[in-house]
Amino acid sequence: MTAINARTLIGRAVVSVTDGEKLGLISNIQLDLTQRIVLGFLMGGDGGIFNRDKPSFVPFAQVRTFGRDAVTIQDKSGITIAEGAPHNTAATLGDLKKRVVTAGGEVIGDGEDVVFDDASGAITALQLAPQGGFLGIGAATHVVLMEEIVGFGRDVITVHDSALGRVQSDAPTE
Repeated sequence: MTAINARTLIGRAVVSVTDGEKLGLISNIQLDLTQRIVLGFLMGGDGGIFNRDKPSFVPFAQVRTFGRDAVTIQDKSGITIAEGAPHNTAATLGDLKKRVVTAGGEVIGDGEDVVFDDASGAITALQLAPQGGFLGIGAATHVVLMEEIVGFGRDVITVHDSALGRVQSDAPTE
C-alpha cells in the first residue's frame, strides 16, 4: 500500500501499456465521499479521447500503476465519456474546498485534498489547506484521518472533536 495525495495526479499523463499511447492528462478525480473511495480519474473536458466537450473517465479499477510521471492502464477499452450517472452526482476535488468544523462547532481549517490507498482506492485522510507561514513558506499542512470525519456535507465537512486536539498538537511551535 502506498498513500497518494490526489492533487499530485492532476496533470499527470495516462498511458496505455498495450499500445504505448498517451491517452490524456488527468484533470480531476471523481470521489464517492459516502463510501470514501476514489471512483476514477477524469481526463480533459476540453476534449478527452472520445469527445471534445465531455471529459473522459478512467475507472480506478483500470489503473495498473501510479508512476512518478504517468498513470498506466492496460488499454483504453475501459475508458468512457463522463456523463450521466454516476458522474453527474460524484464528488470531485473541488467539493472538498469547504470549512472543516468539529462536532463542537470549532473551525479547524479548510478541506484541500484527499489521501488514498493506491491499491484499493480507499480514502484514508482529508488534507487541510496549508495554514500560517508567509506566502506559503513555512505553512503547516495537517490531515484528518477518515475515522475522525463525521460527514461530508453540502456546506461543511464535520469531524469529531478529537481532530481539533490532534491538529493543534501537530501545529509548529514558535
